[in-house]
Amino acid sequence: MSYEIEVDGVAITVEKKKMKNIRIRVLSPTGQVKISAPHRVSREEIIKFASSEIEWIKEKQSQILKRQLKYENGETHYLWGRPYSLQLIEKNRNFREVFVEDETMYLPVDLKKPSLEERRKTMIEFYRHEIKSAIPDVLEKSVAVVGREPDEWRVKNMKTRWGTCNTREKRIWINLQLAKKSPQCLDYVMIHELTHLIVPNHGSQFKAYMDKFYPNWREVRKLLNQQAHY
Repeated sequence: MSYEIEVDGVAITVEKKKMKNIRIRVLSPTGQVKISAPHRVSREEIIKFASSEIEWIKEKQSQILKRQLKYENGETHYLWGRPYSLQLIEKNRNFREVFVEDETMYLPVDLKKPSLEERRKTMIEFYRHEIKSAIPDVLEKSVAVVGREPDEWRVKNMKTRWGTCNTREKRIWINLQLAKKSPQCLDYVMIHELTHLIVPNHGSQFKAYMDKFYPNWREVRKLLNQQAHY
């Protein structure tokens, strides 16, 4: 038997097995979290256990993602769920920003002074621009479904959450890393965060609204947390 829980914004797959102790794993290359637990252990006990280990989980996820990104020729990078082969080109006045053509993603850099941090920042800004361009249409469609509208939305590079909602300020944050995922993942996260303007927690009422607003949200959430994006 298996099911999913969410602890501090981290999706965790729980598998019940014939075993003595709880086991937790953070898997490469996506940072997916799995907990294996004896049949006798309750859902509440597993959530409590995961909560006690959440800082370790987040640190392991961060380490995994950092190891994957080197920004070298031939490395695979993603845009809206599609893989592209990275190609470094000389940065000049004609080529200053990342662009894609056919199956290649071109990253302008100073080839004489290679800087991993500069490459990382350039790529982050590329994804920031992509997600900001996509959000308005997705937000408009999602508002029509949920019936709630935020006073403000912002984009941020987050390590462990795909989105957050400040219900008091009616402000939502969207992770720019979603630009690497299939478009339906952004749809799901937007619906998820807007639903928090109705129900602030992840209880049964929240799930009932999600079933109404986005019936296949569980499948998309699974895709979101398993789909490679390094």
